[in-house]
Formats: sequence, structure tokens, C-alpha cells
Amino acid sequence: MVRRLLPSAAVAEEEVAEPVGPPPERYWWLWLLLLLLLVAGGLLAWYFLSRDDDKAVVPNVIGLREQQAQIRIQDRGLEALSRSAQSDRPTGFVFAEKPGAGTQLGKGQTVTIFVSSGRLAVPDVTALPLADAEQKLQAGGFKAEVKRVASSKPKGVVLEQDPAAGVTAVRGTTVTLSVSSGAKPVVVPRVVGQGAAVQALTALGLKPVLQNVPSDQPAGTVVGQKPPAGKEVDKGAEVTVNVSTGTGPPTTTTTTTATTTTATTTGTTTTAAPVRVPRVVGLAQTPALRRLNVLGLRPTVVYVRSSQPANRVVSQSPKSGTSLRPGARVRVNVSTGPNPQPNAAVPNVVGQDQATAAQTLRDAGFKVAVLNRPTADQSKDGLVVEQQPRATSNIPAGSQVTIFIGRFSG
Repeated sequence: MVRRLLPSAAVAEEEVAEPVGPPPERYWWLWLLLLLLLVAGGLLAWYFLSRDDDKAVVPNVIGLREQQAQIRIQDRGLEALSRSAQSDRPTGFVFAEKPGAGTQLGKGQTVTIFVSSGRLAVPDVTALPLADAEQKLQAGGFKAEVKRVASSKPKGVVLEQDPAAGVTAVRGTTVTLSVSSGAKPVVVPRVVGQGAAVQALTALGLKPVLQNVPSDQPAGTVVGQKPPAGKEVDKGAEVTVNVSTGTGPPTTTTTTTATTTTATTTGTTTTAAPVRVPRVVGLAQTPALRRLNVLGLRPTVVYVRSSQPANRVVSQSPKSGTSLRPGARVRVNVSTGPNPQPNAAVPNVVGQDQATAAQTLRDAGFKVAVLNRPTADQSKDGLVVEQQPRATSNIPAGSQVTIFIGRFSG
């Protein structure tokens, strides 16, 4: 009661004051440092993330079709460059890429894809036993067809092949193998113009097959034969003999008279009919040259830079359909391919035998194709009478050189 009646001031003087602690410490600088670190981290993250926007990873496109591969590469912001090359993959599929999958490139850079042309190089199986040759061809993706021929070589050995080794062909192409029969060959005699053709052929163990043909020669005269004289065949092989019926139109175009001191003779000169130049553009080199050679035309091979596959004919001169005399020249421009090797000089093999010439060219780094050409000069039988491209020509290493082997026809 007394405290309640006292003045408030007195009461206040009697209250006990609590002790006051020291003022709290100030940590504001720590918070500022943390804020600065957060800002710096954000800036670094933004820099690295924004820099990755200019990069792209090369995708894996091996095994895709060319168009699909190009789309996938372009979706990554890269450019696609296609190149055709030989591969065992089907035509039009990508079998390699450069740079490889997973490589990081700047956007807009180029990725080269290698697209299969579906063509393979024919392996060399000459001089191999038939079984080994067939196995090698099958392993390389080719088929084999056997043709038995007379030869003094051991029985069952491959003498020649067509297409020749090194020629590119599509998978599954049939390669014709000329295989030795092991029998000693018989040389076909010349019976044209003779009257005892049957006896001459029979005496050698050959079978004459007579065929009557219209001709202005006297009836019963042999005017043609197949195989030609000088050809080696198996004993018992057939030889077709064309015998004149004496009813054909005259084939002479010019008549000349030659007088000697003992007699006067009249001779006839025949002029071969002109031939039309076939179209060889788009063919591989060997079939193109064979087509011209069979017609009696003389191909001149010139290698030119082209995006077309290597060894393919890209142009010709004269053009197809032009009439030329037999023996005339036809220029054949052959593609070096998009990535040719450095040039090398072609060695001179004219006058060499087939085996020596082929080995000389292979040693110089070239592929070899062989074609036969009839010759009336028996001394040139079995020898190289021409080569294309010509000796000393500078062509890409690994290119094909075709040699023409003389075959004596009498």
C-alpha cells in the first residue's frame, strides 16, 4: 500500500536496471564478397555456354545412304562434301567420313563423306591354279567362268583373264578365265586360197567345218577361215572354212596391171568398207578400247581430270556414228578420278612379249590390260605392237596402260 501511494519517480528509482551488452559485430563485407563471387561465376558460366553455341560435334553417318548422311550433318550446322570411291559396301552408301564421328568443329565447317561407287578392282589371278583363282575372285566379290584353251603350260593354270587385273567392275561381275587344258596346242595353218584345206587341217588333227559363202572367187576356193592362221588351239578343235560358191558380187574397187620381164599379171586391190564409230562414252576403259579394236579402229587414250570415277570414258572424238576407214584413230578421254595420284612416265614396252611388258608396267606402278590385234607380220606374233597411253606419257600412278598383242593371221 505504501509503494502504491509513493510517487512514480520514487518507484522508478528503486527498479534495478539490467546490464547492457556490447553492440553486435558487423559482417556486411562477407556478404558483399559472396555476392561478387556469385556474379563472377554467373559470368563465367554464360561465357562457356555461349561459346559452345559456335561448335558442333560430327555425327556418325557411316552405313547411311548419301542423302540421309548429308541431312544429318547439315542438321548439326555443318557442311557435307560427298566423294565417290571404291568400296565393298552397296552403291550409294557412306563407308567413311573425315573428320571422324565425335570430332568437334566450328559450325559451317565441312565434313567429307566417302560414298561407295559399288565398283571393285579385279584381282590378278593369272598364273594361279584354277581352284586358287576362283577362291580369290569369290573373296573379292566376283564370279568366275572357265574357258579351256590349248597351252603348253601345266594343266589347270590360268593363262589370261577378262576383265584384266586392276580394272574396276561392279560386285558380282563374271571374270572369264582362260585355263590351260594341258594339251600341246596345234597351230592353225593358213588354208585361204588353197584347194586342199580339208586334208591340211585333218592331217593336224583338226576338224574342218565347211561353209559355203557367196564370193566372186572361183567356186570351191577357200576365201576365209576361223580361227585365223597362227592361232593355237586344242587338237580336235573345229576350224570353219569359208568356201566360195562363185556367185557373189565382185569385191574389187581398183584394178592394176603389173608387167615383168617374164609375164603379165593382173592383180586386184580391195578396199575395206568404212566402219561407224561406236559410242564408248560412259564405258570403262577396257570395254571401250575392245569395242574400237574389234572394229579395226585405233584408240588413242588421253587421261583427263574429271569428277567421274577413275578409268571411265568421259568423251570421244570423232563422235559416235562417224564413218571412218579401218585403222583410223579415235581419241578416248579417260577420267583420272576426283583424287588422282601424282603423275608418272609410262615406260616403252612395244616389241616386248606380253609377260615382260606387263611386268615392266606393273613395276612402274601401272595397271595392265591386254587386247589382241591381228598382224600379218609373223615376227610380231605374241609381241606388243602398240600401247595406250603411249610411252613417255605422264599419267597418274596406278592408272591403266593397255597393251595390244600381235596375233599372226597369215
